[in-house]
Amino acid sequence: MDRRTFLKTAAGTGALAAAGGLAMPALAQGAAASKTLRFVPQANLANFDPIWGTQYVVRNAALLVWDTPYGIDSKFEPKRQMVESETVSADGLTWTFKLRDGLKFHDGAPVTAKDVVQSLKRWQARDPMGLMIKAIEVELAPIDDMSWKWVLNKPYPKMLFALGKNNSPCTFIMPERIAKTDPFTQITEYIGSGPMKFVRSEWVPGAKAVFEKFADYKPRSEKPDWLSGGKVMMFDRVEWVIMPDPATAAAALQNGEVDWWETPLADLVPVLKRNANVSVDIGDPLGNIGAFRMNHLHPPFNNVKVRQAVMTALNQEDYMRSIVGDDDKLWKPMASFFTPGTPLYTEEGGEMMKKKSVAEAKKLLAEAGYKGEPVICVVAQDMAATKSMGDVTAELLKSIGMKVDFIATDWGTVGARRAQKTPP
Repeated sequence: MDRRTFLKTAAGTGALAAAGGLAMPALAQGAAASKTLRFVPQANLANFDPIWGTQYVVRNAALLVWDTPYGIDSKFEPKRQMVESETVSADGLTWTFKLRDGLKFHDGAPVTAKDVVQSLKRWQARDPMGLMIKAIEVELAPIDDMSWKWVLNKPYPKMLFALGKNNSPCTFIMPERIAKTDPFTQITEYIGSGPMKFVRSEWVPGAKAVFEKFADYKPRSEKPDWLSGGKVMMFDRVEWVIMPDPATAAAALQNGEVDWWETPLADLVPVLKRNANVSVDIGDPLGNIGAFRMNHLHPPFNNVKVRQAVMTALNQEDYMRSIVGDDDKLWKPMASFFTPGTPLYTEEGGEMMKKKSVAEAKKLLAEAGYKGEPVICVVAQDMAATKSMGDVTAELLKSIGMKVDFIATDWGTVGARRAQKTPP
């Protein structure tokens, strides 16, 4: 397959594998005859339950296998995906949805409203927007095989956005029997109704994950736009090749052993750009937003003053420089909890992020009564970005007088560990 053909073909998968928060930085020539895309993801696919956890590597793979009722477009507007039509009562309290015809799971069973309802109930338990809806819910139930209703005691204007959003966990629809799995327990069957089937027999965590085109998938007729429109699969097979070492991934890309590397190391980008057979670009104008996650359930971070101390000392630029270097065209600090470039962006409430005082942080830490208890910092070493951020975090905590227990592990272990609510 020549480079021009590959770029055109890859665009057909863009609404899936490169939508909503994903970069599409590097493409190379691939093995063409079998229409196989060889993709190096950001991390290992260690588990495959897109509701149980929030890791984007799982979300990305899940977008191939499972479908959602709605999908947001590039204007952040929810568009129908699995849904044929919806109505809402004048008072905003009763929503009625109807599925489009021809939806089928990978095991051959038709998608019904029972599957949707049970899947949404499982999603609700793990998603912030789902929990908000649950708090005002009167009833979520099937009407017949093709339609269901959602009755609320208070209007929720963001209902359709919640059903089509791109951040984890998404509203992935599974067969009812699978969706009955406790939301805090991982599923063991990976059957969806999306454009690709997961080939479990070829899944080797830490090495490879394989997806094959689902012949019975019926895409929408609209033009693909992020997670909306027709999901037209141009490849027969997608192979995820796990390469945690950036140098190995870069060499494989340049040698034509893989076709697409999702997150190239910043130091290697100039090398890739000099290769005429490699295209390097930024596929997502929104970029990625890092988050400093503290365990609010247990000491010392269950104390608000300890959390404030860390925030007061934190310098966003230290993190961004550690990931992409000094080229400030690739990053910018922001005093906000919201995504810049989106309709709801605001810096309200972000005043504390503008403070950068280690002395003030130490004062707050003392006021909190911190007495040198060890703080566990769990850091994935198989992702260059998380490793860099972990190193910066450890130094930050030490700088304000905290004792740090640095645990170096892999991204899959980080995901499993942070999902636990037991004391560290």
